Amino acid sequence: MISVSLSLASPYFLSSSNIIGTVAVYFSWICIAGFGEAMVMIGGGLDLSVGSTMGLAGMIAALVLSSGMGLVIAILAGLAAGAAVGLANGLVITRIGLNPFITTLGSLSIVRGLTFGVVQGMAVTPPGHGAGALFSAFGTGSLIGIPNPVLIMLGLGVVVHVVMTTRPFGRHVYGLGGNEQASRLLGLNVNNLKLKLYVASGMLAAIGGMLLTAKAGTALPDAATGYELKVIAAVIIGGTSLAGGRGTIPGVLIGAALLGAINDGIVLLGMAGYWQQLITGLVIVAAASIDILRRRLERLQVA
Repeated sequence: MISVSLSLASPYFLSSSNIIGTVAVYFSWICIAGFGEAMVMIGGGLDLSVGSTMGLAGMIAALVLSSGMGLVIAILAGLAAGAAVGLANGLVITRIGLNPFITTLGSLSIVRGLTFGVVQGMAVTPPGHGAGALFSAFGTGSLIGIPNPVLIMLGLGVVVHVVMTTRPFGRHVYGLGGNEQASRLLGLNVNNLKLKLYVASGMLAAIGGMLLTAKAGTALPDAATGYELKVIAAVIIGGTSLAGGRGTIPGVLIGAALLGAINDGIVLLGMAGYWQQLITGLVIVAAASIDILRRRLERLQVA
């Protein structure tokens, strides 16, 4: 429906160069971070720190590249930064018992402040040759006509989907979100499972952040600011329940694609950027309302 409306308003919208080269690339890093967010939400949690984690990972990778340490070390450093944020979130939630919303809301600010503090608010631009050029290729290059960020997004999506649908880990996550007490009674190490979910979310957010930095060519301390809203919106729009226990990885892809289409349509129509925030907010409320109504209908049918 949205695609048809936008294509009528702007014939360029459905062109392959726009759909693949612009829209899909734009939502690729949002979608990748959304895969981790979906895992956490299916398990009954929430991670508001994904945007800040994306910014930190991109900055760390850029700093390592600028120091001449090489591409592999830069990527590993970015992943380690994301894993560290996820681990810290998980430990506070499982060991101290703080609510996931409060925990990750706090880490959102802490991690963003850390990113600014590390570079004193300055941008970091990796070298345009050697490892820096290879890093940039992850965000700007393509293979068989498909941009690298899109290929990486699809590859990671397949891996996460397989894990969540065919492996015991995935079944345990759905069970955790559906009924945490029952999971405990079945002998599952619930705290350990939650730790793994938050670490996975941090690492996937880090990958998305490094791709964003590679595409931009420069790491900014405020990169991905506000992306937590876009990531969570993609997950909710894709059908993941706020109550936990329900959601799919392909649904995240669909939700991210919808957000990407809305953003691109606003640009093509020459509308002011703030309309994107308004429309995104309306879509989130609508998707969450549908989820609540669906659960109410299910309870009525059971009764």
